[in-house]
Amino acid sequence: MKFSVLALTVCLFFAASQAEARVYLDVFGQSYKKITIATPPFKGDTAPATTQSAMKQLLDKGLDLSGFLIVAPSSVIDAELRSEGLERKDIRFEGWRSLGIDLICKGNLQQNADGLSLDAFLYDSSDGMLLFAKKYKGGQDEWRKIINRLADDIVLAITGEKGIMNSKILFISGGGRSRDAFIASLDGSEMHRLTSYNRLMVSPALSPDGRYLAFTSYREGSPHLYVVDVQRGREVWVNREEGMKNGVTWVDSKRIAYAHVSGKYSTIYCDNVETKERRLILRKDGILTSPSFTKDGKKVIFVSDMYGSAQIFAKDLGNGEIRRLSRSGAYNTSPVVSPKGDLIAFVSRMGGSFEICVMKMDGSEQRALTNGGINDSPRFSSCGRYIVYSSKNGGKGSIRLMLLNGDNKRLLNFTGSEEGQPSFFQ
Repeated sequence: MKFSVLALTVCLFFAASQAEARVYLDVFGQSYKKITIATPPFKGDTAPATTQSAMKQLLDKGLDLSGFLIVAPSSVIDAELRSEGLERKDIRFEGWRSLGIDLICKGNLQQNADGLSLDAFLYDSSDGMLLFAKKYKGGQDEWRKIINRLADDIVLAITGEKGIMNSKILFISGGGRSRDAFIASLDGSEMHRLTSYNRLMVSPALSPDGRYLAFTSYREGSPHLYVVDVQRGREVWVNREEGMKNGVTWVDSKRIAYAHVSGKYSTIYCDNVETKERRLILRKDGILTSPSFTKDGKKVIFVSDMYGSAQIFAKDLGNGEIRRLSRSGAYNTSPVVSPKGDLIAFVSRMGGSFEICVMKMDGSEQRALTNGGINDSPRFSSCGRYIVYSSKNGGKGSIRLMLLNGDNKRLLNFTGSEEGQPSFFQ
């Protein structure tokens, strides 16, 4: 199955050169003040009112999910402000400022036989500066993608980094011992079922190009590691060796790394699923699991019990040196390296709970981001600003999203059933 790419035209028809350099937030800091934005209803009378309303709701949701913006309630915007035009000369910026609103997003939506067209404008209320003006075009059924692109562009304008609303989430869902892999847009739409095995499944991972899906499944009774061609719907590689295979990660679009536990030995392999070539990364007595490679490919981060309990280590693939990274707690697992190459997210047992934590690449500045329950399977977004993870606190397992500093935790609900082991695909 091939993931469709929106045939959406985005035209920049005016933007002040000063605005290009105006970044409001340090999005990689540990704290910051959120910006308040107003999203008055779009102008235009050719699109159905239901479409306009749905687009505004989705825009507000996307801006809230970003974690950097507070959307002003519609109830605080009076009729006079709502009736303003779109151009700078028609906007009473002092009126917006008096409401504590920092940014104003206005738009004109039109619908015709060719589809939808949205002219969007983003203003800074403090000085009336136009931060951007863009035209978005798409089919009548592509309004979600139009709005998600607008939300991402607003985040880009205030942070210098694009938003994540056009991302997809890979996850497993099901009940009991029946699990399958799904993928959906972050907003919950365009959900596709990738497998239909109805068996216990762990460690799903998509190749960077989206062609291959790797996962461990009990579909044949034992925990075998499978790689399927998603576009063609067929298996291209299977590891049926005795023992558990888990912690799958893609090194590139053709090579997977994983842990294989058999008897008293554990091994981390890197296999090319096309050429079938195998490279042994590490083998030891006891447990080895959860390999994750640094951005430059020179080190592998992994979990081992070589000192008695599960801890996180780094191996230099050049000189073979192994160094312990985690120092707090008796059980630390599931490490994953940020695409920025500056942080490691992991799971740590703290009292009776399992918490998502982060630390620097050298193991310093370890801190917890969650508080209570069973939280696991952290994965970074491609921009490195967000972490998606599994969470369970007395009810069914769910998927949650947060900023890398632990702020703005939000529930993501796709199937309505038990969900977990999420990862970004973008």
